Parts: sequence; C-alpha cells; structure tokens
Amino acid sequence: MTEPRVAAGIVAFLVWRHQFLLILRDDKPDILSPNTWCPVTGGREDDETLWDAACRECKEEIGIVPHHFTLLGVSAKGNGFCFGRLSDEEKDSVVLGEGQRYSFYSFDSLSSVDISGAMKGYLERYRSVFKKMAEGEQPPFGSELGLATWNG
Repeated sequence: MTEPRVAAGIVAFLVWRHQFLLILRDDKPDILSPNTWCPVTGGREDDETLWDAACRECKEEIGIVPHHFTLLGVSAKGNGFCFGRLSDEEKDSVVLGEGQRYSFYSFDSLSSVDISGAMKGYLERYRSVFKKMAEGEQPPFGSELGLATWNG
C-alpha cells in the first residue's frame, strides 16, 4: 500500500515493563476528548511522512523518541500506528510536553481508565493483541490490528 496523501495522524503505543504509557489530555473545551487518557497521538503537518510525524509527536509530547520504535501500518482512515518499547533510561527521560500528566498502566488496569480516541476502539476490538504487546513488549504485526502495510 502506498502511504495515503490525506490529512492523517499517528497513534503511538508505548510500553515500559509491561505497562502502556498514557497521557491525560488537557481539560479544555477546544480539544478533542478533553480530560481523557490516550497514547501519544497527533496530526501530520504539511508534507510530513507518517514516520516523521510519529517521531515529532513523541518528541513534542514526551520529550523522547524511543530507540525501539516502529511503524506498524496504516488504518483505513489513513492514520499511522506505531509501537515503541521504552528502556528504563528512556522512561526516566520522559518529560511531559502536552497534557496534564502521564502515567503507566498495566493491560489489566486499562479497563478502569477513561481512554479516548483510537486506542479505545482498537483495545475493544483487539484485546488479545494489546495483551501480547504488554506481556511481551514486542510490536504486533500491523495486520493483527487490521492495518495495511506502510511502504513510505
């Protein structure tokens, strides 16, 4: 599949020691899904590739781009989905750039968190894949999340 040339965003699932990093979005009426938890997300700027957008959004929202970071694929809506595994050093280097705060959640605790956006829908449809991501800290195949291959 060729990378979509439509306005699209990114979603980055980041795991440290079997826990997902989530950010509590600001509580402002002008943002999408205020005061809910989400992974690193964001839009693509100008002619930016999905990969470049993913790296930029990680840097903007948590201050780092994980060393073990990969683009899994592209959704039917044109959004790029990524997976990253944080080392202890990277976890300790996280600096919140957007949102109210960040926290790490085990797979089992995700059901008690008010999650917004793409992660909520994907978590409902692909629970076993998220469990595998948390337990093994390994990236899933994009096809396991219903994503198309990204060739850009």
